[in-house]
Amino acid sequence: MKAMNYKACVCNLCGTGCGQFLKTDGQKVFGVAPLIAHPVSKGKLCIRGWHSNELLSTNERITTPLIREQGQLRPASYEEAIALVAERLTQLNGEAGEIGILASARSSNEDNFTLARLAHEVFNTRIQGIGAEAGHRKSMASLEHAFGYPGAHGSLTSIDKADYILVVGTDITRQNPIIGGNIHAAQRRGARVVTLSSSRTQIAKLSTKHYQQKPGTKGLLVNALAKALLAIRTVNHDRRANIDLLPGYAEYVASLRSISSVALERASGIRYEEIEEEAKHLEQAKSIVILFSSGISGLDRPTIDAITNLALLTDRMDNENSAVIPVAGISNLQGSFDMGVSGELGNSVFKALATPDSPIKALFAIDHDDGIIRDKARIAELDFVVYSCAYKNAFMELADVVFPLPAYNETDGTYTAADKRVQITHKNVDNPHGVLAGWALFQKIAKTMGHDWQYNDTASVFNDLAKHTPGYHDLSHAQLSKGFGQHWNPKAFAGYRQRKFNAINIEYWESPTTAEFPFALMIGKAQHYWHQNNLMRKTIVPRREYDQTLWLYPHGYIEISPDDATRLKVKDKWLVNVHSSIGTHMKIAVKISPDVQNGTAYIPYFIKNMISDFLLPYENAYAAGEESVVPIKIQEA
Repeated sequence: MKAMNYKACVCNLCGTGCGQFLKTDGQKVFGVAPLIAHPVSKGKLCIRGWHSNELLSTNERITTPLIREQGQLRPASYEEAIALVAERLTQLNGEAGEIGILASARSSNEDNFTLARLAHEVFNTRIQGIGAEAGHRKSMASLEHAFGYPGAHGSLTSIDKADYILVVGTDITRQNPIIGGNIHAAQRRGARVVTLSSSRTQIAKLSTKHYQQKPGTKGLLVNALAKALLAIRTVNHDRRANIDLLPGYAEYVASLRSISSVALERASGIRYEEIEEEAKHLEQAKSIVILFSSGISGLDRPTIDAITNLALLTDRMDNENSAVIPVAGISNLQGSFDMGVSGELGNSVFKALATPDSPIKALFAIDHDDGIIRDKARIAELDFVVYSCAYKNAFMELADVVFPLPAYNETDGTYTAADKRVQITHKNVDNPHGVLAGWALFQKIAKTMGHDWQYNDTASVFNDLAKHTPGYHDLSHAQLSKGFGQHWNPKAFAGYRQRKFNAINIEYWESPTTAEFPFALMIGKAQHYWHQNNLMRKTIVPRREYDQTLWLYPHGYIEISPDDATRLKVKDKWLVNVHSSIGTHMKIAVKISPDVQNGTAYIPYFIKNMISDFLLPYENAYAAGEESVVPIKIQEA
């Protein structure tokens, strides 16, 4: 029997990038312990991190390549499966948009870099996307315009010393619990924590001040806060160095001054006088951290522009304890964008799949969740589908060829957290079935199709990606193996320090609700949301929470306020019919919550058919992420 040991690694279950130890004999993982010295997690793990050993020990693994014959998947050799992929994809015209790539935000940087090479150099396609990229592109575009590079400004460790922390939207205590815990600790030591959220979330309850605005008005409130901050400086004749010289300043200030306090209160439900008081606190802060959700439940572009503009206007962003960070719910969403596998405008694989007459005929997909498969019917009709993943799931049923991948900790790889911290996880556990790492699989496919990359190991892949990825030039596996990673260097971007204000338009949100459809439905995440994804469904304890929720609400739930429940004459767990204004419908249980405002309703994503059947017809609302509002009516079933 091998001796038990503790191996340091990076948790792969959200964009925080916590440090953890795996208790392992080198063959199997028996437990997890927190890594006390890690600068962000500091000896803490959330329920997902504490039970990641369950994921790494599951028997629901894909262990060999599979080929579909006569409707059934059968085992195959790598050579046979790769030859079939090469034969079928060679027959298609990638340049004409016939091949699509669907990457994973959980893949390592090395795997995504080689996947991008496979797509661009071998398949000759730019039709691509990342499973959880919705929202993050807007964050990157806004941040790059404001700060000159597409990534977070500052570090998550700034939370520990900041005077003022603004959380826009997201219930970060549930999406990224360790960050939420750090914010709570900051509030306890005296930092002012302010949350803008239309519902009374957990982080809102832990904040110094919660502004519970009407849905769809977060950006308006952030702009109003900027107007009040500007007014303080005007009265005090306080001219901040060079802020008024930044491109876009004059237009930005003109837009801010057009904000009407009366219209603001009518639209958001928040009085401008409250915002003026808040601006006094913001003005006094020496260091400021602003956090917002990015990814599938991210904010819309106008709201993100309002956030980055406010950050610039504070003139505190050069303080070492200031930051603006788009917080991702998936481990390597930032790194996936850095590696170039996101869907460029006009070349989105999601758009190709959703457009009935698009030329797409084949899909090469990596690690897709099985709970929600967008455009499932279209994927099923494609000529050829290749799927690669460590774990079995329903997406396999759509595939003609399936490749296994190792789990994290069965191979070396780097991951980039929400604040640009690049960290390495080494191989800590045997790869029991000898499956190829992603980069090695993609290299074999490339070689079969006439491209010889000559990578020897993961470190050699990283050395190549460091040469071609802005900000990564100074990094290597050897360097990242010391300490707790390193933020990629924004100075590599030509626009570094060329700060600019984003253009904004002041709009006063008008509720789309009507007398017939009087409820404003919001969609987002709940704590059990992440138990629906491909990884958490392979665990025991974390998934138990999800299963318990289903035990209480087998058909899912819609949260409404106690007053609305009384008006509707319904009680908790009663089934109701929910009708949208465009005719979609679902039957679902009521969950009565004092955290929800009257006239609003909330549904978490975890309901399987909600995305495909109920929400997707509201494409614009879906694109708005956390700011989406769908007018509905609720009737007793």
